[in-house]
Amino acid sequence: MNSNIFKYFVLIYFLAISLVEAKDECTPEFEITKSNSIAQSTNTDDIEKSVFIYFDQSLSMQGYTKNQPGQNNLYVNVIDDLQQIAENVGSKTYYHSFGKSIVPIKENKISQVIKPSFYECTSSASDCNNQESKIHLPFKMAKANPDGTYIIVTDLFLSSKQLVGGTLSQLTKPLKSILKKGKSVGIIGVMSSFNGTIYDIPTMEGGTVSYTEAQKRPFYIIVIGDQKEINQVKKNLEEQHFTDAEDSYKYTLITSTPILQNLNEKKLISEDNISSKVLKAENFKFDYIKETLPVYKFDIRNKSKSIKFSINKDNIIVKGSNGVSKFRIENTLWSSKENRCSKINEDDWKKDRRIEISKTSGGLTDSNEKKLDISMFSSLPLEKMFWGRKYFYLIDIYAEKPGNASEETFKEWSVRDSDAEEFKDGNPVEFKTLNLTKIMKILNSVANNEFQPTLIASLALNFNLLK
Repeated sequence: MNSNIFKYFVLIYFLAISLVEAKDECTPEFEITKSNSIAQSTNTDDIEKSVFIYFDQSLSMQGYTKNQPGQNNLYVNVIDDLQQIAENVGSKTYYHSFGKSIVPIKENKISQVIKPSFYECTSSASDCNNQESKIHLPFKMAKANPDGTYIIVTDLFLSSKQLVGGTLSQLTKPLKSILKKGKSVGIIGVMSSFNGTIYDIPTMEGGTVSYTEAQKRPFYIIVIGDQKEINQVKKNLEEQHFTDAEDSYKYTLITSTPILQNLNEKKLISEDNISSKVLKAENFKFDYIKETLPVYKFDIRNKSKSIKFSINKDNIIVKGSNGVSKFRIENTLWSSKENRCSKINEDDWKKDRRIEISKTSGGLTDSNEKKLDISMFSSLPLEKMFWGRKYFYLIDIYAEKPGNASEETFKEWSVRDSDAEEFKDGNPVEFKTLNLTKIMKILNSVANNEFQPTLIASLALNFNLLK
């Protein structure tokens, strides 16, 4: 009998505690905004992936294979190790050359790629594979078999006529399909020694000329596949070849999903994200409600200035990607004339009609930018709100528009068609890549068209506004 009475009082006690805690949340009725899924490729860890490597066989590539006195030949060094790098990524590697068509290369013939003879042709011009560089062909293969990883080695020297009309769509259509399936495109630019001829430099009159005085010139390793494999290739190259300060290389990741994650899903928002004036406020408390919504509770004076909330860039932006150029905030503000939770009923909460409450610092596209800052109550100052009330402020933060960081990253290595002849006439030692910025813009445009606004975080402030 006594045992049953004891159990009864224990049950009543815990029910009372639960009711007090539930009441202590002191929130209006609302639903947490569901995060739209961040598109990633299907998990294929259990699938034995194949790696497909394509070497640009156009004649201009020959200059990378010949040593230039006093210059570091990274092309030969990288190609030598590419076979090993591929083995770290997949279970089987297939090799090809491409020019006007794709031609398989036997594994025991790979060493020929770093020899000048690989880029020569003894057949008639119509049968040679070194007169064109149809970069869209490997992309087309990647579209057909998206489970593989594709590595393309090229000088990316494309004329304007290759970047318009039907020729352009041959590149953009496969790229669009690749990105839709959650894959990405990593581009690693490597400045290497060069000792040869650069062909097809456009002139103002409409023809082309050649140049033989360059001692350095960038080549590019394009990796198509999962971000995991792209990062593996990049890491291997950095560890093996880009160790000296004079080694010059650039990297970007073309992806339609530059958002790394939603911060609520792994409860990555903490007290560290809010400004110290909140942390030092009276009756401060931080907790998660409804499982994933972080809530800051506190009392604050109505003369206080805006509250700063910050998110580390590394927690939301995929490294190496174009970042986000614009964020959007969705605000919902409720207030109650009662400032004591024990007296507030559901009907006491009134939704505010004002939607301009806070501002973001803009975008995250520069490598030097470390944080996304949000100035809460910068548009609707606390001093213009009624004191003596309780407020509940719910904020959803969206990545609204992707950036274009890659265009700026590769800008110094690019020369336009219209400037190419004048650039050549200046007898440059380091020759730039034709239309590189335009190529990056095209790739970014396809990726941006596939981008969907993405919820990156939701949070709430539950506070009493004091005079």
